Amino acid sequence: MATTVQELPQPTALGELQLRGTECVWCAGRLDTATAVDLGVRPDPQCPWASWFPRACPACAEARS
Repeated sequence: MATTVQELPQPTALGELQLRGTECVWCAGRLDTATAVDLGVRPDPQCPWASWFPRACPACAEARS
């Protein structure tokens, strides 16, 4: 499930699990593969050759879409 979200937290403000997409980028809750909302692969602004994989829990994604 993909969605368009206006603003994401800066990658530098997130933890490793949030960057990997295993925790919600907003509430840091553990994500379930079946219900996590994919926010798209993004280039890392500090490491242009690297990517990060933001995902959100359904409640946070709904509140921000």
